[in-house]
Amino acid sequence: MTALAIPPQVHHRYADVDGVTVFYREAGPAEAPTVLLLHGFPSASHQYRRLIEALAARYHVVAPDYPGFGFTEAPADYAYSFDGLADTVERFTDVLGLRRYALYLFDFGGPVGLRLAERRPERVTGLIVQNANAYADGLSELAQGMIANRPGVPGAEDQVRGILTLAVTRGQYEGGTTDVSLVDPAGWTLDQYFLDQPGREEAQIALALNYWSNVEAYPRWQQYLRDHQPPALVLWGRNDAFFPEAGAYAYLADLPDAEVHVFDTGHFALEEALPEVVPLIGGFLAKLPRRIAVVGAGGRLGGAVAREVAERGHRLTPLGRSTMDVTDPDSIAAAVAGHDAVVVAIKGDDSLVPRGAKALLDGLSRAGVRRLVFVGGGGSLQDPSGQRFVDSPQFPAIYLQTARDQAEALEVLRASADPVSWTYISPPPVHLVDGPRTGDYLVEARDTPIVGASGESRVSVPDFAAAVVDAAETGRFDRRRVTVAYA
Repeated sequence: MTALAIPPQVHHRYADVDGVTVFYREAGPAEAPTVLLLHGFPSASHQYRRLIEALAARYHVVAPDYPGFGFTEAPADYAYSFDGLADTVERFTDVLGLRRYALYLFDFGGPVGLRLAERRPERVTGLIVQNANAYADGLSELAQGMIANRPGVPGAEDQVRGILTLAVTRGQYEGGTTDVSLVDPAGWTLDQYFLDQPGREEAQIALALNYWSNVEAYPRWQQYLRDHQPPALVLWGRNDAFFPEAGAYAYLADLPDAEVHVFDTGHFALEEALPEVVPLIGGFLAKLPRRIAVVGAGGRLGGAVAREVAERGHRLTPLGRSTMDVTDPDSIAAAVAGHDAVVVAIKGDDSLVPRGAKALLDGLSRAGVRRLVFVGGGGSLQDPSGQRFVDSPQFPAIYLQTARDQAEALEVLRASADPVSWTYISPPPVHLVDGPRTGDYLVEARDTPIVGASGESRVSVPDFAAAVVDAAETGRFDRRRVTVAYA
């Protein structure tokens, strides 16, 4: 009998952000690449419930509610504007320690997220744009009419009140769909519940009358796209009454390498097109380049890892003695800040390896880097009797001190309470050999070598390096020692 896939747990949390109690949904391994989901009007993070479950098996997914939306509670004197929403979301990412993330932008999430991206471009790994407009070509006559509403314009507030009704909220979900039975009525029902709460009408009116500021920012955001060329996946419901499909193709003017996919559905495209959209998002996220620092890139193993990182299209930062002191947490933090992962392949005298392990945990924690892959030795693996190879009288004396240092580093990692997600990766105790990169190897969390069909534990340096980069990319084997060999 085939076992059913177990959906990931989704946590429902609150964060204090400068007096705003921000509600957010969070799922997936914290050490995995982060995807920040920014919702639209008149919804909140609940619009992403199914997408969160689809992504969280492989990614760290965070979806906040803005002030004035969903379960988030803002002070009575909160000043509602798109700059204000972006300020709160930016501070929210700081409070949660989110230093690198892909942004999912939908509807209002476009103005919020693009403000975030232009302020912190170094944090953005990629953009997923779904019916989030940033071009004049993507504004329908209906949208232009709403944008004309500004403070002081006669009748503007009454026009906005007219769209805060159940009929209009429901219509935003169902309009443009080809099969309305795929639209969950819980979505628009919950949206309307929140719209009808005390103070929410005033918040929505203030934001609607501030929407003109987004259109004025279009040239600035387009410049950001041209200058930084973030990888982008553009998804669009072509029957959107506010943002027609021309808005999707407009992104190609500034992001010629963007993927654009248009679906025969409406504004809330995920309601109907989720099965088509999820594989596209998964493929896009899997291809996003990471920023990976390799400490010891000048050595045999570190150099092999650095070459593998570069060949996979990641942004490589090679680090060595001239650029970083591996025993100084401050030096480490300065060198690795802004990276997605750090790979360490070091050896040296005076207990350099265990001292470096301790300092790296501290330095990465200070820099907000979540992922550490520590290239260890095979000597700390155990033979069938349970004895470590490094403790055997036959262990080669020339490698003995390095092997002991590497074994001590493993104990440093295992004893650590730091929030850094580490993986200690051991080659075979003897047969780490020159040879081709086959891509066909086993990686297992264990303290004994993997013995293949040949009766030996063996792997080539290029395949070992590939396994190291796999661990840096995926975040698998959190706080575990693993080893690599051929089957």
